Amino acid sequence: MEKRNGRILMVDDEQDLLDLSAILLRREGVEVATCAGGKAALTLLNNEEFDLILLDLRMPGMDGLGFLEIFKKQQRREEVVILTAYADVESAVKAVKLGAYGYLSKPFDTGEVMTHLNRILELQALRTENEALRQKQRGELGNLVGQSESMRQLYQLIRDVAPTPVTVLIRGESGTGKELVANAIHSTSDRAGKPFVRCNCAALSPGVMESELFGHVKGAFTGAVRDRAGRFAEADGGTLFLDEIGDLETNMQIRLLRVIQEGEFEPVGSTQTQKVDVRLITATHQDLEARIGEGTFREDLYYRINALTIEIPPLRERISDLPLLCAFFVNRYNGILGKHIEGFASEALQCLEGYDWPGNIRELENAIMRAMTVAKGDEIERKHLPASLAGGMEPVHGDEDAYYDIPQQLFHEAREQFERIFLRRALERANGNVSRTAAAIKLTRRNLQRKIKQYEIDSKQFVKQR
Repeated sequence: MEKRNGRILMVDDEQDLLDLSAILLRREGVEVATCAGGKAALTLLNNEEFDLILLDLRMPGMDGLGFLEIFKKQQRREEVVILTAYADVESAVKAVKLGAYGYLSKPFDTGEVMTHLNRILELQALRTENEALRQKQRGELGNLVGQSESMRQLYQLIRDVAPTPVTVLIRGESGTGKELVANAIHSTSDRAGKPFVRCNCAALSPGVMESELFGHVKGAFTGAVRDRAGRFAEADGGTLFLDEIGDLETNMQIRLLRVIQEGEFEPVGSTQTQKVDVRLITATHQDLEARIGEGTFREDLYYRINALTIEIPPLRERISDLPLLCAFFVNRYNGILGKHIEGFASEALQCLEGYDWPGNIRELENAIMRAMTVAKGDEIERKHLPASLAGGMEPVHGDEDAYYDIPQQLFHEAREQFERIFLRRALERANGNVSRTAAAIKLTRRNLQRKIKQYEIDSKQFVKQR
């Protein structure tokens, strides 16, 4: 992206100051416009856009605070820096609380103005990039986010299976978004206007599950004080999503098989058969084939729910989607937490990219929510991340003998021997992960890769077999 010099609007009732400041700033390559008061500035802003507004607090007519109050209601893109005399610092702080970017004492230094402007231009570029990422997300299926090849294949499979009546088994590690995929299938099918009902088979005890799925009549058991419809009845005409179906108890597997085969069931305590038209989608992170071999999952039910299988890739296998996912969650939690975070510092993003994400998307979302909660500025820094992501490993030490058993030789040779030992130990502690190693020892990934190549170190040898 080509770097812009920026546009500044100066608002002050001192014409001599306006003229002199404009000359000095234009020497820095900045485009400058001036206004002699707040009302004139608001009129100009109806037709033009700037990057930075330098605003004097004390002006006749509409003062700086009055201008700022109206300006912020317009939700414009420009940032405002207050110009104030020493005696008005308290008012300047008040202006910052009203939404000003910062303040400078008069007479101001041109270098300070340029520092503010360059920072503002960086923030605006980041906003533009984040908006592009959000635009890229739109048009996909529900809240599924990603543009990697594996996700594109997943989107196509969802579109292919959605119009059909077949039962679908969604497989994937915990936290990969199995419910989102089920919801995407439902929302793109001809049942989209009908209910999408969820039930987590692992969250309910066997005694409760039968009533939960099939409902019950009044008096069926102690505490059944009224008739209650089950999840199948609620989903009639729509879709029922059974998550963690591998945890379903054997007797319930038999009852579920009958509903799939015949489309009917009896509520608990009733002899009246109810017919339903339900599209069934199930999900599991378990090895159902192994459970069949153990005799804890029925083979006939397995083939009924597994007319088509969708595999969701873990996050570590589609790490290229990380920037999109980060932008998605930052946008979500900005609204929830009332924050205005624009994104991640490069070192923080490097930590995220170097992590294995055993908890997948759920873990990423939790990490971002936690980081945004403690972040005070407009970006997430490495220090805001959980220790497991921020390279919070114990300090890298080698055997003391290895460090000090260095022959009397030239300094640079001794340093190379130290660095070689140090890097090998750091890679070992990071399980061969180059990005995480770089974050832990505070090197850029590029510099670390250069040193690995220089010392002919094979990082793969430190990867532990799982």
